Amino acid sequence: MSAHLIGVGPGAADLLTVRASRVISHCGTCLFAGDSISREVLALCPPEARTVDTTGMSPRDVVAEMRSAYERGDRVVYLHSGDPAAEPAMAEQLRALDAEGIGWQIIPGLPVFAAAGAALGIDLTAASGAGSVFITQVDDPSDPLPTGGGPASTALTDGTAVFHVRASELAHVVRGLLPTFGPDRPAGVVVSAGREDQATVAGTLRDIAGRTPAADPSRDVVMVVGRALEQRMDCGTASTRDAAPAPAPAPAPTTAPLSTPTSAATSRPLVPVPAPSSTRVPAVAPGRILVLGGTGEARRLADLMVTAGLDVVTSLAGSVSRPRLPRGEVRIGGFGGSEGLAHWLRENEVSAVIDATDPYATAISSSALRAAQQTGVPLLRVHRPPWTPEDGESWIRVPDTEAAARLVRERFRRPMLTVGRQGPTAFAGDTRGSYLIRCAEPPPGPLPHRYLLVLDRGPFDVESERAIMSRHRIDVLVTRNSGGPNSVAKLRAARDLRIPVVMVDRPIVSGTGGMELAETVDSVDDAARWLVRRFGSR
Repeated sequence: MSAHLIGVGPGAADLLTVRASRVISHCGTCLFAGDSISREVLALCPPEARTVDTTGMSPRDVVAEMRSAYERGDRVVYLHSGDPAAEPAMAEQLRALDAEGIGWQIIPGLPVFAAAGAALGIDLTAASGAGSVFITQVDDPSDPLPTGGGPASTALTDGTAVFHVRASELAHVVRGLLPTFGPDRPAGVVVSAGREDQATVAGTLRDIAGRTPAADPSRDVVMVVGRALEQRMDCGTASTRDAAPAPAPAPAPTTAPLSTPTSAATSRPLVPVPAPSSTRVPAVAPGRILVLGGTGEARRLADLMVTAGLDVVTSLAGSVSRPRLPRGEVRIGGFGGSEGLAHWLRENEVSAVIDATDPYATAISSSALRAAQQTGVPLLRVHRPPWTPEDGESWIRVPDTEAAARLVRERFRRPMLTVGRQGPTAFAGDTRGSYLIRCAEPPPGPLPHRYLLVLDRGPFDVESERAIMSRHRIDVLVTRNSGGPNSVAKLRAARDLRIPVVMVDRPIVSGTGGMELAETVDSVDDAARWLVRRFGSR
């Protein structure tokens, strides 16, 4: 039993981490604190998920809700504004979870103060720019402000201070700082940091409250005061950037002090978060996984993933009229090149692509390489090992089917072709040879002058392969080095009958950067291990 405690950052769904989005999209129960979480983030939950507003609930009630969810078999997430590590009540929540034996995993979010710093264009880490930085949250206007010495006072005098405060209390905070730090102290305010309706204002303590645009009085704003602004802004000129109002209310920001304040700084600092729980937490579930299929390996891999409960889509080219369908969702047809595939990956929020196509399906493999580079989606190539000649086998290796056709015309009269559906076209125009052509579907192009077409698909055994070669007095086997055990029997039969093999080498997959862009494995088992390493077991 475990819970995912997720930071949603400033509140915009597109500022969530990829991991947070994935976990939310797979939850069964989602807990959140009222208006601090926007509707666009909650919309990421599955339609059937149960959402629970925890406003007014005690930590014990929250834990009871989590336990009830696990008894129903739900995956539980608890959404926090900003970053969970900067949540004042986090330590109490974790203690309650530990006491109940519930494991937990914190998925960090973008702290609101970091979004505010980015909006103002300031560096809060460089000693030469910001100096000491004090970050705090002012909840109660009656709280004394950090003006009586200690780290907060030092930050205001020689460094930078960051205040999270309700819009309705901004003027109160400014008035409290003026007597000690003077009206000319540089100040900046960010309303709705990181949101579409973000607005920033630069000024001094004298005028910053008046310059700040009107906002919902209950909305939190971030005010930065001090040295970090001196090197970035002309404090006598306001710099305001407004956008259209966002459709959802801004979350209530929470932050953590970078240095521990003394008792003189009584604005509410945060309680340190304890060490991670020792209770084992399951890995984050992936989102949708695309398998580029058409092979036995692709079907076995899809079967494994569907059994594991993963969201898998297998894509088939559509060149076979009656394909062997894998388990799970299947799409048939092309994507429209690498650009079309990249668009499909983004639109369907794909977490990984597994290219388990035939080694000779170079067009889709090249598109997958380029689309993976464009989108940043991880790409795995399941590349079954090629065959190598064994004792007693006579191979003539050629780079492509065109070279194989030239060789056959010169030296052989009764070839057997197992070069796929498209390959026999290279042998068209040969008027001397008598061909045995075997493939799963009728070839679409022109064929040799004399041929017998056998429509069949393996796997075949050695005995049946010897029989067909002997019956048709085959003098050469022309095949592609597809590898794997399913069609190796023809090589054994050719060896037993002392028939030479013209072996068409595998093509090189072209793409921006080549195969080094994709991690490559040679078996379904290795692909399953890759999935476990990346996404964890389920």
